[in-house]
This record gives sequence, C-alpha cells and structure tokens, in this order.
Amino acid sequence: MKFYTIFTFALLLTFSLLTSLFGQSNIISRETKIQSPKVVDYYDGAYKLYGTALRLALHNIIKGHTSISYDALWTAFQSTDKKSNGKVWDMYSDIPGGTPPYEYTFSTNQCGNYSGENSCYNREHSWPKSWFSDLTPMYSDLFHLFPTDGYVNGRRNNYNYGNVSAPTWTSQNGSKLGPNTFPGFSGTVFEPITAYKGDLARGHFYMSTRYYTEDAGWSTSDGTNKADLLPWYANLLFSWHTLDTVSVKEINRNNAIFAIQNNRNPFIDHPEFAAEIWQTSMSPAVVSVMNLNTTSIIIDFSRYLDSVSAVTKTNFIIDHSIGNPSSIQWGVNFDVSKISLSVPSLAFGTTYSIQLKNLKSINNVTMNDTTITVKTSGVNAVEEKFAQVNSFLLLQNYPNPFNPSTVISYQLPIRNVVTLKVYNVLGKEIATLVNEQKDAGLYSIQWNATGFSNGVYFCTLQSGNFTATKKLILMK
Repeated sequence: MKFYTIFTFALLLTFSLLTSLFGQSNIISRETKIQSPKVVDYYDGAYKLYGTALRLALHNIIKGHTSISYDALWTAFQSTDKKSNGKVWDMYSDIPGGTPPYEYTFSTNQCGNYSGENSCYNREHSWPKSWFSDLTPMYSDLFHLFPTDGYVNGRRNNYNYGNVSAPTWTSQNGSKLGPNTFPGFSGTVFEPITAYKGDLARGHFYMSTRYYTEDAGWSTSDGTNKADLLPWYANLLFSWHTLDTVSVKEINRNNAIFAIQNNRNPFIDHPEFAAEIWQTSMSPAVVSVMNLNTTSIIIDFSRYLDSVSAVTKTNFIIDHSIGNPSSIQWGVNFDVSKISLSVPSLAFGTTYSIQLKNLKSINNVTMNDTTITVKTSGVNAVEEKFAQVNSFLLLQNYPNPFNPSTVISYQLPIRNVVTLKVYNVLGKEIATLVNEQKDAGLYSIQWNATGFSNGVYFCTLQSGNFTATKKLILMK
C-alpha cells in the first residue's frame, strides 16, 4: 500500500518569522532562512536516502530533543492528547465515530489506584520502559507516551503489539490480549483497535530512529533488540502503518510535541520514510496515475525510484501515437516515488495506456513490467485511474505548494457518504469541498484558496470508518 508525503515542507519554527514570511502566525517549524523567502526544510539531508543511511540521517535531525520530567507529562497531555470536547484522548477506550464506554477528565481522573476499567488514566510507555531499562531521556519522551486507562495499560503490560484472533481478554473498546497470529511470533501480544494501530506503529518507528546508536544499556523484547525492530515486528508495524494512515489527531499531536520537545516524528510528516527503512526489499508497484493538465502525467509508486531508470524515456511508451514522453521529472515535491511525464497535448475524455518497463527502486529492486491507464476529463477537470480500485485513498494535492488553486483527488471502493473538508492549523474548518453520497470510483476536485492567507492547511477525507489527511501549502 502506498504512502503519501504529508509534509513536503517543514512547519515553520517561530510565530514571529511566520507572520513576516507568510502572515500565518500559528505554524511552526525547525528553522528558516531570514534573508530569503525560501523555507529551509526540516528534513533537508534525509531525502533520496534509504535503509541505514536514511535512518541515521533522520536520527541526526530529531536527536537532542528538549527532555521534560516524567511528572510534567500530566500537563503536557493537556495539549497533546485532548479531545475536541476537552476530555482525555485515551486510545484504549476511545471509539472514533462512536460513543466511548467512558471518558476521563484531565487532572481529576489521574491514577491513582485502579481495580478495573474506568477507574483512572495513567502514562503509558507504548514502547515499554523495561525494553529500554528505565533510562532517560526516553523515559519521558512524549512521542511514545500516551494517556491510557490504567487497568488496560496494566493488562497490556510489556507485551509486544500484534494481531489477535482468539483473545483471552478484550477491553470495553475492543482492544485485545492473546496469542499473536502475525507471521514470525506466536506468543502473547496486545492489539489495539484498528483506528489507532498506525498511531502506535509510528510511535515505534520514531523510537527506533530517535535512539538509533543511543541504545547502550537497552534490553530486548520478543519484537525488539535494543532500538532495532526484529523483522517480524517491523513487518507487523509496517502493515499497521499502511492500514491506519496519518490522521488530523496525529498531525496536531506532532505539532504540540514539537512545541514542547523541539523535535518531530518523521513518520507522521513523511510516511514514505518507513518503507525506505524497513521494507527495502519490496518491489516498486504503481499506486496511481493522473493527468494534471493536457501536457503532464504524474505516476505514483510504492517505493522511491532509481534516478536513472525513472528518467529513461524509452522505459515509458504511451499509446495514441504519443510514444515516449518528451521529458521526465524524477521526484515531485521532494518525493522521488513520484515522477512527472511531459507529453504532447492530451485529448479530453480519452483513455491512454502507458507501458512501463525496466524500472527499479532506489536500491535496485526490480519492478515487474506493467501497463497502466489514465483517463482525461471530458471537460476541463482531471480524473485519476488507479491500478486497482479496492480501497479508500486520499492523494496528495497537486500542485503543492500552490497559488491559488490546487487539485485534490480521492478514491472510493464502495458507494458511501463522503466528506472532504479543509482545516487551518488550529483545526478550524474553513471549507467543505464534498459532503454527499458517492458511487465507488475515482474523483478529483479543485480548491481555489483565493482570499485565504499564505500558510499550511489540512485536507481531511472521511468515509465510514476511513479517515485520511494531507497537508496543503498555499504560497502566493
């Protein structure tokens, strides 16, 4: 399953710099160049790398964070894990889109003693503290610490996460304890509900990267060796990472922690980093293809592409007598899993097939030759064609950054009610682009941001239990 870049530019470091650069005072990032309007990307130095080199580069970017005390977590949770109703966001009791069995009030319901569920909330180390031998600064690192029901936290104990089909115990929101069914380990594991599997997986990816080379004295578990993820555990977490994509909750939490610790979780900002560290043997596959206008086509792949094969014109043959593209751009908005083909004028309302051959990943894993199709709009919009319409999907908008219009595309595998909304960085809804029942299919819609200030916005697609979010950058 493809990961899409959510953050292609860094969030800006100070409110004052943002006001002067963009007129949007509530966006934060790591650094800016005052002498130039160009924003320095937080992840400069990490792009186009894979494997150990990428993990080390990310480690060097996020290391040395500002550490807070363990007691300070109680206060920090009030900015990092607060629901819209002001209650504690406990992933072990919450039911997104439904009614949770219970909710906690900050401070009032802190643990304390507990005798069962709905007694109090505490501070869970999702990467259990026994795995890192109670050492600091990881003991109070917010990126793996969450407020959770004390009793459920106790039942989870220091077990690895996993998939459970025959639970020995189930919490009131459906989290489970029992034997693991994911290949590679059959012992006892804890499985949260699907809506939060990605959150916890990305927290583990962060820990494995933040403390890479800094894990002397750490212990082991059934899924980890110090800060390293064992193969079966990395595969499990990667599957969760694809199943539960980054949400507005995670984006907001990432920003809130950045304000406290001065570092970020790269796998929330750039979900594609996970594949390039833990799935480097995976062959590239086409995820989507879309025409942006009458002379350009974007093809999105599941892996970073090799820079030579990706720009070899003879590796792409387009029908209707077009032949090879006139030029190819390797990488779109820092993401080298995307390529842009420049072609002669495309006819409206026409289906084009494109033969792909001799492509390979950035680390030389061969891709199977394949043929894909793209259908242009019958009027003046754009339309996508995916390799298989079998899942919900929200693509990164294009262009991004944009001024003043951008195209947002999404996929529905079934007929369903869908909403597509735009929010500012405070979480305030500023535009509803779609709010209706749609047939299964592929859709694109244009958002014109004329009248809005420069800065970062978030687009959220929701349909049934599926939610996905992309970051939009308006730069006039």
